[in-house]
Amino acid sequence: MSDQVLEDLAASQTLVIGMTRMIADHDHRVGAWTLRDIAAHLAASERECFEPRILAMAAGDMPRFEWYSNDERDFDGLSLESVLDEWTETRRRLLAFVGDLPPDARQRTGWHATYGEISVDQYLRIALEHDRDHLGALERLAGELAR
Repeated sequence: MSDQVLEDLAASQTLVIGMTRMIADHDHRVGAWTLRDIAAHLAASERECFEPRILAMAAGDMPRFEWYSNDERDFDGLSLESVLDEWTETRRRLLAFVGDLPPDARQRTGWHATYGEISVDQYLRIALEHDRDHLGALERLAGELAR
């Protein structure tokens, strides 16, 4: 099994965090969200969705999942740096866990209400797309600020 998705997840997080820190001095929003809201959303998604679901799938429990969203959550009271640190640690743990799995465990599945049967590696790709969606928004904001 290729570890490319693990490398891509590490790289995408580095890009998101770097871009966030690069534009953090500007008091702009991405839609309705502050940079802190985006970072807290990413950290909560990793902690509450991606990590526990992937661990359950790898254990062979064939778990069932509903759509996860924390989009309406109020992240006031959290600092940008604390949520970036939390996300970094959770992602590090997840990548280490998956990196140590035997190939057959990465093919274990769960059932997602939207995606149907989904493997550990497929769920990692969803996490990667989630990162990339937010990175794209941050890149657009940085482009606007550069004008």
